[in-house]
Amino acid sequence: MTDEATPASPSTDPHVYGGPPARSPRTVGRDLLAAGVLAVVLTALGFPAAMLWQIVTPRVEFVVVDGGWLPTETYPDGYIEGDLMFAGIGLVLGIVAAIVAWSAMRERRGPLLLLGLVIGSIACQVVAWKIGANEWQQFWDAVERAPVGVHMFRPPSVLFVELDPAAAWDALKVGHLTTALDSLQLGALAVMALAATFTYTVCAGWSRRPSLRTDAPE
Repeated sequence: MTDEATPASPSTDPHVYGGPPARSPRTVGRDLLAAGVLAVVLTALGFPAAMLWQIVTPRVEFVVVDGGWLPTETYPDGYIEGDLMFAGIGLVLGIVAAIVAWSAMRERRGPLLLLGLVIGSIACQVVAWKIGANEWQQFWDAVERAPVGVHMFRPPSVLFVELDPAAAWDALKVGHLTTALDSLQLGALAVMALAATFTYTVCAGWSRRPSLRTDAPE
């Protein structure tokens, strides 16, 4: 009588197949916390980013005339340089933020950290945009009060953006999805998030570890 060979059961070790180890609820909670902290830190960077944007962007000179105002140049470059500088700052910040997050938070690497990176990047540029919009409104209020002949310099603004969550919500309530999307066009506000996502994905692609962080059990 011969014994039949018992088929070997597949190994449950995730490293045999190269897959990432399973995450415990405690680990997922820590990942969520790390992603939230990262998002908050990036959001706070919107304040210095706004100040830098205001400093490095050339301003358009206006002169107050009877019944309104006029630019001192026929076609000022400052009209578009505000958007270009804003996008450029966001591009650099997105790349740096992704590299720092990948290097400094290696134990929390993964999709949740990437989500925090994206949310924080968008929030950072929204904060900077809102600060610029406030400066913009203060400028026009000053123009209306200024006497004729006074020269003033218009602060930079982001023109290629249409972000109105209230209008989008009102449109969704009546079933107008297209109108709602039209009110949520980030434009230049998405540059930092796109740069951060691309950079983080490249770093993940070069990782030698299936889990992206460490092969040691958590």
